[in-house]
Amino acid sequence: MAQEYFDFTNDLIFRWVMEREENCLAILRAILPELKITAVKRRENEHPVNYLAFDDERGVRFDAIIEDDQERFYDVEMQVVNQPGLGNRVRYYQAQIDQETLKKGEDYDDLRESYVIFFCAFDPCGQDRRLYQFHYYEDTDRQLRLPTNSHVILINALGTKGQITPALAAVLDVMNRRRDNQNPLAVSLVKEIDGYNRDKKRRRALMNLKMRLKDERRLGLSEGRAEGRDEMALGLIHALQAQGMPQKQIVEALALARKISLAEAQRYYEQVAQADSGGEH
Repeated sequence: MAQEYFDFTNDLIFRWVMEREENCLAILRAILPELKITAVKRRENEHPVNYLAFDDERGVRFDAIIEDDQERFYDVEMQVVNQPGLGNRVRYYQAQIDQETLKKGEDYDDLRESYVIFFCAFDPCGQDRRLYQFHYYEDTDRQLRLPTNSHVILINALGTKGQITPALAAVLDVMNRRRDNQNPLAVSLVKEIDGYNRDKKRRRALMNLKMRLKDERRLGLSEGRAEGRDEMALGLIHALQAQGMPQKQIVEALALARKISLAEAQRYYEQVAQADSGGEH
């Protein structure tokens, strides 16, 4: 029986690919050739984005902001499932960029230009375009744009309309498991992803992630949606506490992961603290 193949849309595969700065540079240049980016570096921060994207070496995935040679910042994400709240996710990531990159003593005038970029394995806007870009505009005068120096780009792997670079088209072919694109970027990415699938240690991490996702879904079905949410939320809190994460960041991570308000996340946290101290839930 053939082994399961984990492709570019897999959360861990995508993370490993983007951990290499040469990949970040090539992909950003493919999306935004007009910026003429010549170098990038990754800036690791301490805010969890997806607690399920773990491997054997790390218990929690930490987001990485990319900085280019002109001090512009980027957050590049993979979105496989078309779930409600995509706009709120974009807003959250934009806030994280601003929080993580504004240096001590600086104010809002010092905010750098930033890009939140989502690769989507679906059409996020339903217009069959391959790339959507968003800014702030005045409601009654579309010629009037608020200069926030922030950009949102949603890339539709299923789209057919609109001009994109050959390199970005190659990345989308990789997302769609088309292996016949001979663009150098596509060839390089396919070779790298194939290598991750063959590597025993990385494959073990991929299988662990798959099994835990399955366990989470099974738990939610068997115990009922409400009860399942409670158990997973409490389990997440314990897991992040074991990582030594501060309370504020745990509450933020829980709210994002479970798609609940910060107030509800705080109540879950207080339940755990009370139980751990010998009180009742």
